Amino acid sequence: MSPHAMTYAGDLSEALRGIVLRIGGDAERVRVERVPVRPGNAATAEYEAAGGVLTIRGSDAVAAATALARYLQHHGRRITWESPRLQPTLVTWPDAPLITLSTPFRIRYHLNVVTHAYSTPFWHWDRWEQELDWMALHGITHPFVLTAYDVVLEETLARSGVSREEARAWVGSAAHTPWMSMGGMHDFGGPLPADWARRRVELARRILTRCRELGMTPVLPLTGGHVPRSLAGPDADQIEWQGWSTPMLEPSSAEYADLVRTFLGVQRELLGDPGAQPVIAVDPYIESLPPSAEPEALAAAGRGVHRAISNVYPDGTWLLQGWPFHYHRGFWTPKRVEAYLSGVPHDRLLLIDLWGEHAPMWRGGMHGRRWIWTAIHNFGGRFALFGDLAGVVRDVGELTQEQPEGLEGIGLAPEAIENNTVFYELVTDLAWNQEGFEHWLDAFAVQRYGLDDARAKEAWRLLAETLYAPGRTRSIPSPVFARPWSGGAPFATQRLAGEALPPEPSRMSANIDAENDPAVLGDLPRVSRAARLLIDLAGASPPCPDALEHDLVELVGHVIAQRTRVHIREILAASARHDAGGIRAHAARLRSSLLDLDALAATRGESRASTWIDAARSWADTAEEADVLERDARSLVSVWGHQTSGLHDYSGRHWSGLIRDLYLPRWEAWARWLAAAAESGTEPRVASLRAQIVDIEEAWRNAVGSDDASSVSPVAVATAALDRLDD
Repeated sequence: MSPHAMTYAGDLSEALRGIVLRIGGDAERVRVERVPVRPGNAATAEYEAAGGVLTIRGSDAVAAATALARYLQHHGRRITWESPRLQPTLVTWPDAPLITLSTPFRIRYHLNVVTHAYSTPFWHWDRWEQELDWMALHGITHPFVLTAYDVVLEETLARSGVSREEARAWVGSAAHTPWMSMGGMHDFGGPLPADWARRRVELARRILTRCRELGMTPVLPLTGGHVPRSLAGPDADQIEWQGWSTPMLEPSSAEYADLVRTFLGVQRELLGDPGAQPVIAVDPYIESLPPSAEPEALAAAGRGVHRAISNVYPDGTWLLQGWPFHYHRGFWTPKRVEAYLSGVPHDRLLLIDLWGEHAPMWRGGMHGRRWIWTAIHNFGGRFALFGDLAGVVRDVGELTQEQPEGLEGIGLAPEAIENNTVFYELVTDLAWNQEGFEHWLDAFAVQRYGLDDARAKEAWRLLAETLYAPGRTRSIPSPVFARPWSGGAPFATQRLAGEALPPEPSRMSANIDAENDPAVLGDLPRVSRAARLLIDLAGASPPCPDALEHDLVELVGHVIAQRTRVHIREILAASARHDAGGIRAHAARLRSSLLDLDALAATRGESRASTWIDAARSWADTAEEADVLERDARSLVSVWGHQTSGLHDYSGRHWSGLIRDLYLPRWEAWARWLAAAAESGTEPRVASLRAQIVDIEEAWRNAVGSDDASSVSPVAVATAALDRLDD
């Protein structure tokens, strides 16, 4: 063994060695040591380097991985979604002084149930392995893992007396599994491929094994008792969500306890032993109202879920999202919440303050429970550049300093990932030793592109003043995927996604955030200036070109998209004047802008519809299976569910193919409809428009394949698009 060979400290070193090798570092000149946790903290880490040897110390494997990430940041490198490997590879470890890190947060959580639809449903092991390394380097201790839930549930239903055919139909689409898992929907899409179960179980086992090798505690899902009518019985209660009615076993019943016992047994059999103290996530009423509002019934329901878990895992913890208490706050009064939680011992429940950066529950008290703070940030994976960076510095700093009663951790619970990277990098950094925001932002600009350049720093200062300014806790809506549905402004009356529902029962469209920020258009010149700075920076050949090109496409895409508001408003104004020629002229300008946006998106793989479609089809063994998977994948990012579900474009994306073949045809149909009415001098017939829009949407949902790739440089396309906007 060479004098600089890795010094082993058990599993800690093995875990770090694997990460170092996978990100492109020299593991042979890394020493890894275990250190005790510093008093008053939950985890401790250190790094130092001298003579080409890097020494990493951690109280656990995740802490040690965090020290590795901080060392890289110290030298202007940062591992992100866009830059998962060191660029260029480090040939030696530059010197660094001894730096000690610590965090007061025992739990650092990652992922949302629905991230497994909007981002990960078709990932293979290589992409999961990359994400698990990202988690470790970003200090994550508790990732939520839904992979193979559908397989476990189908087997559970079959062993409980449901026919295989009915169980498979109930599970439905791979892209919609999260909502099926929480009782929101069933019998939509699918069937899954014949070899799906084997392949998904194999993938899930690899994910869970790697989690544990990295010292993480994977959070596992559990059924809330949402089952087919044949199992629930004719008189069973049911819950409602977006047009679906779902029968439900009474949580306090012996039948539910039996179902949970079977489910957890199948889960252990297929995916491996989770240990004696697993963290189990179950949300029986995530966006649905319980069958009874009576405190006694709610107490029995909460107690029933706890009892069913503890029958199998006496030392298990129930992880419960606090989302219903916000979303249906008219129903979930403090008295009802108290009743629901009353039968669960204090040490057996962990509550998530899910939308902590925008609608924090903890300021009103967390019902005396153990809890974690998380940021949702993104809804639906839809395109939006936003995030209150200064606000999250303030919020996490306050949690760190005050340590409110019951707080055990913080984390990220986005509905989709691989967006607004700066926000996620900042939150995970803040969990450890904090520094001034301005210094952090300048350092991020250097690390982002691997180049210490004033242009990068100026660009990110501009973005921190605009897209990521104080108060930007809500997404900036993109008019591109607003659904034209009448003669009025298509984005004027649509509900803000995530906000509490009104008291009366209703199913409101949540396909895009309302046009709620008048500063958006005023900020565009500074956003364009930031994009121009990145175009200039590209000429310096930065070491991380993927991150630069990704940011450039998104920034210029944002500017193009927001300026389409002007065209849409002009079309409406011309319609009000009964000016058919004006409608057509502004519609032509809108078409040109949308084609520019489509061409820009086509230059990057992550912003092509074909990338999403190809990933879905890759899980099939036959053309027929591939077509089914593709249709379900297309559904999620367009109509979402049924035409009557009210979730159209909730997952709208600035993707080539999607813009050109769905959004543009809808806008053109809308403009033609308005122009025809203006020419004839008649009131436009809404039913006629809506029939056309539905036909366009269903044609896109049922299509196969998408020829939407481009070999043109993102920098060239972005430059040309900005030049046209400036003309």
